Amino acid sequence: MITRILYEEEKDLYDSVITHPIQTWAWGDFLKTQGHTIYRLGAFEKNKLISAYSINFHSIPKLPYTVGVLQRGPKIDQDMLLNIGKIAKQEKAIFIKIEPDVINKIYTSQTGTKQINPLPDFSDLVLSPKTAFFPHSHIIDLSKSIDTLLAQMHPKTRYNIKVANRHGVEVGQDNSQKGFDQYLNLLFETTKRQGFYLHSKKYHQSLWQTLKNTGMIHVFLARFQGELLTAMMFLKVKDRFYYPYGASSDKNRQVMASTLTMWEAIKAGKELGCTHFDMWGSLPPDAKPTDRGFGFHRFKEGFGGQLVQFVGSFDYIIDPPLYKIYTLVDEYRWKFLRFKANLFRF
Repeated sequence: MITRILYEEEKDLYDSVITHPIQTWAWGDFLKTQGHTIYRLGAFEKNKLISAYSINFHSIPKLPYTVGVLQRGPKIDQDMLLNIGKIAKQEKAIFIKIEPDVINKIYTSQTGTKQINPLPDFSDLVLSPKTAFFPHSHIIDLSKSIDTLLAQMHPKTRYNIKVANRHGVEVGQDNSQKGFDQYLNLLFETTKRQGFYLHSKKYHQSLWQTLKNTGMIHVFLARFQGELLTAMMFLKVKDRFYYPYGASSDKNRQVMASTLTMWEAIKAGKELGCTHFDMWGSLPPDAKPTDRGFGFHRFKEGFGGQLVQFVGSFDYIIDPPLYKIYTLVDEYRWKFLRFKANLFRF
């Protein structure tokens, strides 16, 4: 097997083996607008591309060092570590965070699990003290019929869909600039109200500008009596539909606009030929009502998807002494950001 860096003229070849939005060529172009350095690598057997992934490096402010990130890529192997390790040293990286798009286990019940893939076992890797992606997600099998998808939902979720329809909530897809602007405004209104951290408006606007002509982005808007109540963005890659971002107004919550919007998106994903709908992130099966994000988790759970756990987040340490300092500083940085978000919540 030969692994090498891929170049612009191999963009379509690269995307032909990619299955997650943030590993696509276009997402790498977006990260470039954020000041990241991108490397796309492809593994070949007998001149046939069998696997590919991108790794990005971002600078640490006011320091001559970087951090590498390889999220939702393929299964970790020794060849991957060898190649990204070489690049990391060139980029003066302290470490590389790796979060594979590989499911470790499926939850068959509240306490039972079925292991799909083992955890990575390499001496160069340590469990990361902080994850970027939620290690769990609900995944809906879209190959099932509409009746089956409805039947596997929580009864309350089915009821709320009927409530929204009875109130005349209107849900439509609007992938225009106007549709995106309405989505973005509601997203930041929601962020401020709920007090959670989110990238800046400039970040999201740049993401839109980079991806809007790729066919990946699908924006759904829900209105009640002409007023926008819910806005959700979905991303399609091959046969998978993803739900990374959503927002809802605090008004007229009784009409259940968010529930109907999600259901319409699930049906749309099925109509687009997708076989799986990935909720992007959920809490573990033993989540408690007091846990941060529990309400959002329960909302996703209501649609009857299969709860899975990915293999997790690992750090490939390049510079051990600096890694210890970095993790300590980063811990306090995120505590400050959460405090700041809650401070300006009201």
